[in-house]
Amino acid sequence: MVNRITSSSRYALLIADMQQSLLNYNRLTAQLSSGSKLQSITDDPIAAVNVLNTNRQLGQIDTFTQNAEMAASELSALDDLMELATGYLSTAWDKAVQANNQTYGNDSLEALKVEIDEIIKTMVDLANTEYNDNYIFGGANTKTLPYTLDENGNVIYNGTPHDNPDYIRQTEVADGVFEVINTTGDKVFGWYENTQEQTVDGNNVFLDADGNRVIETIDPNTQIATYAYEDGRTYNGDPNDLTASMTESYSGVFGALKVLSNSIQMVLDGDTEEGYELMNSTLDMFADSLDTISQEQTQFGGVANRLDMTLSTLDTSNTNLTSYLSQLNDIDYPEAITQWMQAQYAYQASMQVAASTMNLSLLNYMQ
Repeated sequence: MVNRITSSSRYALLIADMQQSLLNYNRLTAQLSSGSKLQSITDDPIAAVNVLNTNRQLGQIDTFTQNAEMAASELSALDDLMELATGYLSTAWDKAVQANNQTYGNDSLEALKVEIDEIIKTMVDLANTEYNDNYIFGGANTKTLPYTLDENGNVIYNGTPHDNPDYIRQTEVADGVFEVINTTGDKVFGWYENTQEQTVDGNNVFLDADGNRVIETIDPNTQIATYAYEDGRTYNGDPNDLTASMTESYSGVFGALKVLSNSIQMVLDGDTEEGYELMNSTLDMFADSLDTISQEQTQFGGVANRLDMTLSTLDTSNTNLTSYLSQLNDIDYPEAITQWMQAQYAYQASMQVAASTMNLSLLNYMQ
């Protein structure tokens, strides 16, 4: 069978060739302008999938790097604060050693007490430090002021207790790898509270003139208070003659500082034997507090070292994946320009051929 070549079919082939040349020219132009080989997934499906996966991994690495850098920065601030706390605590320890020197007169002891009380205020300010709009020593309560110093001299911790596992804040620095980046104020600094003693039922405890314990019970309906001794006997004296039975609880740095301040005051008030005995006990309290802070610094120093190694690993992975992505998708400009110029010439040639051919008619072949 003989196929007939008509003008229409010849023109269709010429236009198809010209359109193909144009498409090739446009594709190379887009590659040059974007610097990317792949303009659509159909250009190279396998390479396109690899590019998508590599970009996803690079995005994860970028997130992990930001997390690790922020964590390292916060740990650096945490270490600086604990270093300051160590300095203030060492100064207070020296003051405790001086106060235990029983040759000091009242003026010297009063001056030491003033210095200790000022160190307490400074340590409260330090423990309430914010970093990146978060209170560092508040545990999980990053928006709550960790410590308050009330009018009675109590140093009250308002953050998450260290024995509550919910205090932990952690950040993901690699796929499935988390680092703890915080501690709690009560673990590093402790607390001090001297409050009125209460029974397990919440009733206030008082002392009569002889030091016997008297329990106050308030009727929930009438709000009238009655007073009785622990053995059930009614207290018939004037309630105004009762004194509150105080209970003291303390721990760590603030415990050592407040006990030292209180013991100096006891000596100044004339209770020298018990005062100096209590004062001497603070030396061990200061030593224990310094050990606690040192242990925390050591622990977070290890975390900081791991973060440094993690950042190094992430940087290496980022470099390798970026290089691989470049191999997949980046164009070779000299080669691409050469191909683009060839495609341009081919397109121009196809248009010239089409123009020349379409001008021909039967008259061109007639003699």
